[in-house]
This record gives sequence, C-alpha cells and structure tokens, in this order.
Amino acid sequence: MSNPIVSLCMPTNGVIEWVFPVLDSIYEQGCENEDFEIVITDNGNNKEFKEKIKIYNQKHLNLYYFETNALPFINEIESYKRANGRLIKFVNHRTLFVEGALNQLIGLAKENSDAKPIMYFANGVLKKEKKVFEYATFDEFVNNLSYWSSWSTGMTIWKEDFDKLPEDVSDFNELFPHTNVLFNERNRNKYVIDNTVIFNEIPQGRKPKGDYDLFYAFGVEYPSIILNLYRENSITADTLRSVLKDNLRFVAYMYSLYFIKKEYCSYDLNGLKDMYNIFYTKNQLVSEVLSIFIGKVTKRLKK
Repeated sequence: MSNPIVSLCMPTNGVIEWVFPVLDSIYEQGCENEDFEIVITDNGNNKEFKEKIKIYNQKHLNLYYFETNALPFINEIESYKRANGRLIKFVNHRTLFVEGALNQLIGLAKENSDAKPIMYFANGVLKKEKKVFEYATFDEFVNNLSYWSSWSTGMTIWKEDFDKLPEDVSDFNELFPHTNVLFNERNRNKYVIDNTVIFNEIPQGRKPKGDYDLFYAFGVEYPSIILNLYRENSITADTLRSVLKDNLRFVAYMYSLYFIKKEYCSYDLNGLKDMYNIFYTKNQLVSEVLSIFIGKVTKRLKK
C-alpha cells in the first residue's frame, strides 16, 4: 500500500444501491489517485455485492476491500485500522461527495499536517451562516458541536492520533465508538468544526438504516459518554447541561417522527420506557415534544 494524503474509510454491510454511487462520486472528483485511498470494510453477507466490489476494485488500484465480522458500529474502527493516509475521513456508504469535496479534504490535510487540529465536518447541519468555527479548548468544542458528536458522518482523525488508541477497542461504546475516538484528544491547541457541505445523502427509501434500540442509544448511551467527560474534568458543568438539553430536543424530534407521525424506520423503538428517569423523565420528553409542535405552528402562522 502507498502513503496517500487522505484515507476515505467506508464501513458497509454491502448495500449495492448506496455504495457504488458513492464510489463513483469520489472518483468523479478528478483527483490524483496517489493523493487518496478508499478503504472498505464489509461486515455483510451480500454475495452479489462482494462480487461487484471485487470487479470495481480491479479498475481502481487505490481502493482496498476487506471482509470483517466486526459489529455494525465497530466496523468503522476496523476501517480506520487499515488506513494509511495522513488524514482519515469516515465516509458513510449513503453519502455522495459533492463537486470539489475531495480536493477540499486533500488541501486541508496538507495545510494542517503539522498542527494537526481536531477536525469535525458538520456538513451544514449547524444552522449558522459561518462555515468554519475554531476553538482553543476541548470544552468549547464539545459545547458547540453539541449532540452532533454522536453523528459518525462528520468523523475525521489524523492517523498519528488514531495510532495512539489501544488496539483493543472493547472498552469503546458499542453504539458510539466514533465518539470515543473523537473525544480522545482533549489537550490539542486547536479544534475545528467545518460546516461546509461536502456530502449529499442518498434517500433511504425502505432500506434498513439500522436496527439498534434508538431511544436507549440516544437517551442513555450517548448522554453517558458526555457525563463521563464531566466526571473526568474534561468539560464544564455548563457544557454538560447544554449538550444534554440539546440532545433531549433531538430525542423529542425522533419521538415525534416515529410515534406521532408514524414514519417508516428500521430502528428498535421498544426502549423508550427504559430510557425514562436515567437522564430524562417522561414529563421532560412530553414537554419538549409539545415545544417542537408549538414552534412549528407558530412558524406557519407567521408566514
């Protein structure tokens, strides 16, 4: 293997309708092959996908394909382990690269390879006009990134930093190992949240997005990670409260989508009751759901 500038790491379970359009969107960027590599780790059992990716691999020698038995979210870490680039960027197997995105990543890796700031690509989810935010402390970074630190699509890590992590990742959160990775470096002089849109998501349709317990994940597991940061004196009480408050809003939004609007989802929704009275009460969730509803009604009336 070579030593590219950027490693694009794509864990997958082998969804043909997603992976190949994403790969095409990368190669259509027109970048030099020696500047980047693509690492795919496949924990699925789709034989047709396995055959197709091997044929595709023959045309693109900077694509590296591996089969693995890693659990769904741990598969992301497996892909990082096989990366050789200076900068490792997670690629969701359902997100197409927009024009110029790969050149941007390569340029940022070159510009920052000495200082190695911690970087997260929010892809436009922060509803702010400014595109790039820089912070001098880990606490500010966690506070401003808020619950989006649970979102793996923004994940980026320098290979030098990843190589510091333990080989055995069994202590990482099974649902949010990427958050453990993101939060590992807490004494860097510079933290960056880049809100530039670099991906466009392929519509999910009826393809399963995940089957984990959604409300236990975001109502218990993720808040526990944030609480541990506070216990370890890595963030302030204000940041803890702020992230937990924002995360409750997100949980309420999920509740409104899947219990009120009855939208399709592949997630396990049975953990809602088990979520209560750990970080959030039922009354808090109901209050937040009502707040979302009132906010939408008010917005419509103002139009």
